[in-house]
Amino acid sequence: MLIKRLFIALTVSVIILFASSPYWLSAYGRYLVVDEKPRKSDAIVVLAGETVPRVAKGAALYRENYGDVVIMTGGRLSTKYTEARIMLEEAADLGVPPSAVMLEEKSQSTYENAVFVKKIIMESNIKSFILVTSSYHTRRSRYIFEKVFKDSGVEIITVSAPDPKYSPSSWWKDHEGQQKALTELANMVIYLLKY
Repeated sequence: MLIKRLFIALTVSVIILFASSPYWLSAYGRYLVVDEKPRKSDAIVVLAGETVPRVAKGAALYRENYGDVVIMTGGRLSTKYTEARIMLEEAADLGVPPSAVMLEEKSQSTYENAVFVKKIIMESNIKSFILVTSSYHTRRSRYIFEKVFKDSGVEIITVSAPDPKYSPSSWWKDHEGQQKALTELANMVIYLLKY
C-alpha cells in the first residue's frame, strides 16, 4: 500500500513538474538577465566574449551620450591580437572614435575583466560606468563586478546586450540557448563558490 502511494505521488509530481516546466525554465532564463535603464555615466565597459552584440550595444550607448569613454576588455587571442583590440576595430566601424576607447588587454575571465578594469577605473578617477555584456551573462557579471568594486564608491549600471541566439523565455527549445543557459548556471555555481 505504501509503495503504491509513493508511486502515485511520484507520478503526480513528475506530471506537475513536466506540465509546469515552461514556467520555471522561463523564470530561470529571465533570472539570468539584468537590464537596468542606462544613465549618464563616466564610462561604458564592454566585456569580451561574444563581441558583436556587446560592441554594438556599447557603441549605441556611446552614440547616445551615455558615456564619454568606452573600455574594451579581453586578453590575447593570438600572438598578434587581443579581444579588446578587435572590439576597438568593431566599435570604430560603428562610429566610436578610437580616441574615446581605452583597452584592457590582459583578462582571460569575467573575474579578471573586473580586476583589470578596476585598475583602469581607479587610475582614471571614473566614478560611474555602464557594464555591457550579453543578456544571459549579465547576472554573473554584475555579481563579480560588485564584489571587486565593493567599497570603491564607483557606481555600476548593468545593461544587457540582446543575444539573437538566446531567448530568456524559450532558451530550452534550441541547442544554442540550452548551451548558453546551462553553461551560465555551471559558471554561476563555480563563481559563487570561488569568489
